[in-house]
Amino acid sequence: MNPQLPPLNPLRVFESSARHLSFTRAAQELHITQGAVSHQIKALEAWLGFTLFERRARQLQLTRGGELYAAALSGAFAQIVRATQDLVSTGAKQVLTVRGHTTLFLRWLIPLLPAFQSDHPDINVRLAASVEGVDFKRDNADVGIVYGDGPWDGLRNDLLFSDELTPVMAPELAARLPRPCTTEVLLELPLLHSNRRPQHWPDWIRLAGGSRGLAVGDMYYEDLSVIYQCAAEGLGVALGQLRYLEKDLAQGRLVAPHPLVLRRRRGYHLVCPEARADDGKVVCFRKWLLARATVPVSLDPG
Repeated sequence: MNPQLPPLNPLRVFESSARHLSFTRAAQELHITQGAVSHQIKALEAWLGFTLFERRARQLQLTRGGELYAAALSGAFAQIVRATQDLVSTGAKQVLTVRGHTTLFLRWLIPLLPAFQSDHPDINVRLAASVEGVDFKRDNADVGIVYGDGPWDGLRNDLLFSDELTPVMAPELAARLPRPCTTEVLLELPLLHSNRRPQHWPDWIRLAGGSRGLAVGDMYYEDLSVIYQCAAEGLGVALGQLRYLEKDLAQGRLVAPHPLVLRRRRGYHLVCPEARADDGKVVCFRKWLLARATVPVSLDPG
């Protein structure tokens, strides 16, 4: 055993005692005597070299060091519980953890996963959604899906799909526009901006040969899913990523009245550390996903 690792049984007793702030309730939870709890806590304090509890009449309180230690142990025990549940639930299956943006998961990856699970029942895909990019030194992830130009130092990256951005809106709002829709008329409507992609609208407007500053009716959001919902409700015009909106456009929930699509190399990449790039489950997922990602998007402007 690692000599720096404290004795595990006293750790378990301390975590329970700290959570309940009671030796009696900890003893009941662990099915041991209150005297055994007290003995284990004293043993841990002796090993650490400082006290964990302030013992007052009819009240048990953690010291400042005890509070910090209890918080860290609580997280560690929670990780053990999750790892155990994963092992029990998956059995012989491998778990592949994918970290990426919530909107990408909801609108692109999740609809693909049933087919992957059917083709590869031995691999369980776990999604870890975050607004931040993947950090393999910090995150417990096998692969990540990130937005940008690439490449990234130390990472194997494969482009899944590039930007294909075009204005989208509710059919009721589009009905007020002339056909064909001109850039000038389109830019008179409120625009829905992404705070995380602030250059998208300026880049599209520049490509369209238009000119437009900030307008009073424009709205700004952090989440692309919120932007698309606002567009569907007729609150303004969103600059839509076509890979995300195929179903909405096909069902008529959103329409794309302007013919211009901003296409560029920048896009979404599957990344993983070079050291793990040849892991069997990573290779399997990469090949499968790249085959689906190359299917072109069809656009039928409204």
